[in-house]
Amino acid sequence: MDLDIDPPRRVGPIEIGMPFDRAARALQDIPGFTPPLLKERNPPGFAHYESEMSIALEPGRDGRVKSIEIYRPTRNINVLYRGISIFGESASDVIRKLAQITRLKIEDDGLGVLAHELLMSLGRAVLPEGPDDPDGRYFESVLIAAPGYYE
Repeated sequence: MDLDIDPPRRVGPIEIGMPFDRAARALQDIPGFTPPLLKERNPPGFAHYESEMSIALEPGRDGRVKSIEIYRPTRNINVLYRGISIFGESASDVIRKLAQITRLKIEDDGLGVLAHELLMSLGRAVLPEGPDDPDGRYFESVLIAAPGYYE
């Protein structure tokens, strides 16, 4: 399944600026949603999926969605921005392709990448130590936000 991100407007059915409660309910409409176990409670606006993807919504003071963060799925979901597979392509390829579209601010040698004009950021916890090291080869999260988020 493909999940399209369209910064700064939406991720799939979730829109920046939509009422937070409605957005939190819409997370359940994304295929593969797994409700928390009876004894578990997810924070409001957080959802987990069979693909191991998670999505976290951040509310603004006005009760509307201020940001949407997607955590990397391990299978069955392809998160796309303009045909770029954010988690399926290596971080270096994603950076190269995004740099052809917009200006990027590379932080901490590539642990974080900010596409300020798109109101989108990408992150990973570590960098690969060599060409055969799988750790850090891919981004672990992507966040899109409302205008003013990075000011």
